[in-house]
Amino acid sequence: MFSFHPTRRDLVIVLVVTTLLGLVLQFDFSLRFSDSNGSNSLLGFKVGFGGRQGDWDDGDDFGRSRTGAGGKDRWLQDVETGVKYAASEKVVGMGEVKAKWGEEGAPRTEVLAHAPGWTVFDSVYLFNGTWYIVVDNPSTIPLLRLMTSTGNEIWNDEESIQGREPTDKDMRIIFSSEAKRLWGNSASVVAGTTFLINDPPQFLDHYYHFAAELLVGLWRTYSSLDPLISASGNTHLPSPSRMIMPHVPAGKWNDYAKMNSFLSRAIFPSMSYEYQNDFLDRADTARAFLFDQVVFVDRAASFRGPEFQRTWRTASEAVTLQASRYWWTPIRKNLLEFVGSTGEFADEDDIIGVAVEEELSPDEVDVLALEAEEAEEDQEDREMREQDIKAMSAHSGKPVITYISRQDWGRRMLLPESHESLVTELLELERKYGWEVNIVSMDKLSRDEQIRLAARTTIMMGVHGNGLTHLLWMNNQNPRTTVVEFFYPGGFAEDYEFTARALGIRHYGVWDDTVFTAPDTPQIAYPEGFQGNEIPLNGKAVADLVVQRLVVEKLERVKEPVVDVSA
Repeated sequence: MFSFHPTRRDLVIVLVVTTLLGLVLQFDFSLRFSDSNGSNSLLGFKVGFGGRQGDWDDGDDFGRSRTGAGGKDRWLQDVETGVKYAASEKVVGMGEVKAKWGEEGAPRTEVLAHAPGWTVFDSVYLFNGTWYIVVDNPSTIPLLRLMTSTGNEIWNDEESIQGREPTDKDMRIIFSSEAKRLWGNSASVVAGTTFLINDPPQFLDHYYHFAAELLVGLWRTYSSLDPLISASGNTHLPSPSRMIMPHVPAGKWNDYAKMNSFLSRAIFPSMSYEYQNDFLDRADTARAFLFDQVVFVDRAASFRGPEFQRTWRTASEAVTLQASRYWWTPIRKNLLEFVGSTGEFADEDDIIGVAVEEELSPDEVDVLALEAEEAEEDQEDREMREQDIKAMSAHSGKPVITYISRQDWGRRMLLPESHESLVTELLELERKYGWEVNIVSMDKLSRDEQIRLAARTTIMMGVHGNGLTHLLWMNNQNPRTTVVEFFYPGGFAEDYEFTARALGIRHYGVWDDTVFTAPDTPQIAYPEGFQGNEIPLNGKAVADLVVQRLVVEKLERVKEPVVDVSA
């Protein structure tokens, strides 16, 4: 009879194979984020906006079954950060496309954040083209007219104003009993975060209105859910899954340079898009859809808020929502990484985190006093002073001054002699201090070049116009970052002043040789000549302002006594 006597080598092989087999069986290589029981696998994470991983608790049950009235299993809350995560951010499998409920009724809708025109819903329903809010207590929901409208074009005649008031076809508030009558005990799940833009294409195809109003307000609203966004742009917020524009045909939301779609696909690369026909197709199914989370934006609704009445900027309502000091950084970071400008985000500690409000006020600096002091110096002293300033600039990063010229645009241009005076003064600053000066027409640069230049710019200046929208990509964590806007004397618009202020960037307006800044800004006015091509400007006054921002105020900070902590 044959007998087998294993050697030590045979035993080692058996043990190794058994161990490897056990490890393989422990791991799930199906590339699913969770199994049917909601447990995490080796690859079981959801990548958030900015590349963060969701930290899910293995002990919790995150299946698609929902609690109707309480909604307790619909949200996860990070114990340390307080940031709320939708349980649905785990990828939904093909067998989990329906939300079902019993006697407790349909999952209730929650409003997670709200300002007029800007609302974040959890568990909101879409049925036959109408949005449904399911609640037990309707008084907890803001007025419908402060959240939505008919989506009609925005004109100022009384008939148009009334035509934008929402009806039951646009949005309804219902009890769970009516939800059961309408849909029974289930609805199809639309997982993830949806950006819903309930606007007509009227303003969407303009770079400023899309980027500085819609995008700023949209992100401020969504970012209010994460109060701990870091200076380097890290956030726990999941990337949005889709953007829906119910009133906009495909392609009708882009500006002439296609900057709008460029920004969207750069900042939100995983986001899909649904347009008017797609929305109608979904309504045509005559089925209820349960959206896990919707950031609901409505321009007409924002018009009804108090901040808009004061500023005429729709995003001014969203900016009232509490958010991290660094709320804008994830947007800027994603865009700069897309265009190949990532250096400043290499280390969070390398970013200057001093707010503009902590600087000296304009009343505390005196350019004339500085010039008088320079006049008393002999040539050798002046040369040494200029060398010191150049060395200081080299140590902290050379300031970049960008003048966005409209002289070839044909509308809203400086007088030729004013343009030449400004260029001469800026080039003299470049010679004197070694600063980088750029005189550009933005439409002559590629989109990548425009954004990279704006991101490096310390002081951006130009006549009121679309090119100043690029202030969005400046480093708002640098206390020297400044926007200087030229107006026809007596004229003023808050477009870029508000945008700069919302991002924490200092803004100055200039009327020829008169400079003003918040809180002493004039009333909004569009006098004759505002849109014209004969705007006067004193180049020396602008150069003095630049010196004030980059030299005088910085020297004042340097002169502050340094405490020797080693003593």
